[in-house]
This record gives sequence, C-alpha cells and structure tokens, in this order.
Amino acid sequence: MKVATILGTRPEIVKLSSLMPLLEQELETEQIVIHTGQHYDYSMDKVFFEELKLKEPNYKLNIGSHSQGKQTGLMLEKIEEILIKEKTDLVLVQGDTNSTLAGALTAAKLHIKLIHIEAGCRSFNRAMPEEVNRVVADHLADYLVAPDEKSYNNLIAEGIDKNKIYLLGSTAFDAVKRNEKLVDKEKTLNRFAVEKDKFVLVTIHRAENTNNIRVLNGILNALNQLAEKINFVFPMHPRTKKIIEDNKIQINKSIKIIEPQPYLSFLALLSSCRFCLTDSGGIQEEALAFNVPCLICREETEWMRLVEAGKNRLVGTQTEKIVAEINRLFSDEELQKIKRINYGFDLNVSTKIIEIIKNIGVIK
Repeated sequence: MKVATILGTRPEIVKLSSLMPLLEQELETEQIVIHTGQHYDYSMDKVFFEELKLKEPNYKLNIGSHSQGKQTGLMLEKIEEILIKEKTDLVLVQGDTNSTLAGALTAAKLHIKLIHIEAGCRSFNRAMPEEVNRVVADHLADYLVAPDEKSYNNLIAEGIDKNKIYLLGSTAFDAVKRNEKLVDKEKTLNRFAVEKDKFVLVTIHRAENTNNIRVLNGILNALNQLAEKINFVFPMHPRTKKIIEDNKIQINKSIKIIEPQPYLSFLALLSSCRFCLTDSGGIQEEALAFNVPCLICREETEWMRLVEAGKNRLVGTQTEKIVAEINRLFSDEELQKIKRINYGFDLNVSTKIIEIIKNIGVIK
C-alpha cells in the first residue's frame, strides 16, 4: 500500500515534519513524497529536509512561480502521471497552497482517497487564492482533519458529512515541539547580533500585501517610522524583496534585513523576539507555541480563535494602526497581559492522524 504526501512550500514541510516520519515508522506502507517546487527550486528547500531529518522527496517537480492557473495546471499534469505510475492508495495534502489544490483535484479525478489536514479554516475572503484552495480541497476530501472547533463548525455549515471530519488539533504544535529540540538559539542570536526580548521579528509575503504597492507601503512606513527606536529583524521573502526593489521603496537602514532563514534559525528568532509582526498563517500558530504575542498585518485571518482569545491581534495594513499597536506592546504591562492569557493546544495530533489512517481501511 502507498501513501502519497504532496507538498510544495516551506510551511507545508514544517507542518508535516512531525507526521511524515510516523508514516514511515508506524504504518506498514510506502510513503511517496512529491515536492511540487511551488515557490522555489528544490535546492532552496533541501536544507529544510536535512535540518528536520525528513525523508528526501521521491519526486521533485520544480514547477516554480507562474500565474495561479498555469501553476496549478502544470502540477496537475505531473502529479497525475506519478499517482498512476505509483498506484497510490491514499493522497495526503495539508493547508491551502496551490500544491494542496492540485493534489486534491488529482486524487479526486483518479478516485484515490484523499485526506486534508488543516481542514475547515476560513478567512471568508474569496479574493484570496488560499481561501479558494482550502474550500475546494475540503469539499473533495474523503477525510478531513480540523484543527479547532471553529474549523469543524465551518465544515458542518458547508454541508460536509460530520462522519468525514476529525476534530484533532493542529500539527503545527507537534512540529514546534519536535523541532525546537534541534535549535541552537544562542548561535543564531549571536549571528544576527540581537538579544532575547530586544527585537521585533517581521515577515511579509502574502500576495494581498505585496502585490498592492499602497498596502505594502502602509506596512513598511510603519516600520520606517519606528526603526530608530525599535530593533526590527526582517527575513525578507524573495518576492517581497523584488517588489520593493522594482518599485524603489525606501526602507530605513536601521531595519535589519536578512535572508529567508532555515527553519531552525527562524524558530530561534521567533522564540527569542519580544513579539512578531506577520501576515503568515503558520507563524500565528508557531508564535502561540512559544507564547510570543503576534500582530497580524491583514484585515482577516483564518485563525480567528487565537485573536478572539486575545493571544494574537489583527492590526490591518494601515500605517497608523500598526504603529499604535507596536507601541502598545512596548509597554511591559500590555505585553505581559497577553502572555498571561492561558490558551492550551493539543499535542500528538500527528499520532492521532496515523490512527485514523489505520482505521479508515485504506491501509491494511
């Protein structure tokens, strides 16, 4: 029996890093790993597999960046060939990327059972390609792993059979707990000349923030205004960097711009920062695992449970609002107020997923 794990971006690699080894160890089956190369050549992601001690992909498709339709179409063609050749029994996809969508569509067309991990997340903004991807994957899936009650309820509201839904939690927390043991925090902080709790970690990469220059300027202006009094460390996504350069957007020289980091180095920075400012869905969860407050520079998020609990805050993309919220968190009282909020999360979700795969009858 064979399970095909399809992924194509770093967040997928990270969130599946606790599950992929178990597929090999706990099931008497063969795991076929298909890396689509959605954003980068595989060589850019190879360090993630090496650092996290993961099986190297069986197939590296090197699709690269294209328009939404072309990228998905190229993935569909190649994934279909592989699944037919390998005679796959189960396809596993995670999250909301074009790789997720392509894997889900291919499995459905070939009548192969599909499990979607991180099902039911909704931002309720169909202008975001990620929202379309996650909705389609959910409605094609035979088995859906919901990370929280909100996601579970979203699926029920959309008419999905509750017998197909498993409310287990998020693999993101398993991944953090597994991988933080591999982190050399002191080495990373020394390399970037920063001290624990004395800097703000920034990431900006989503299309809705980078493709709209007015929106991107709003976020960057906030950083520029505060850069003389606050240490910002900004691992800059290649697409964000190109847009900034192409549009000659000025960035305060006091902002520490660094290359995108290997996952373990990034975990060292995230666990050591005072708080973070991000538009990433994955970082919103990872920050929670370290009890690091997270400001979200978006108008909505698929992780509203964390906002409603008071652990994370939606700050939008307007300069004034971002400046105000960053200044608020430089009050120790306000920062500790967030840190004192107790918010639990489930662990061993990956082990529970393995049990589901054993029980659904696909893997004998």
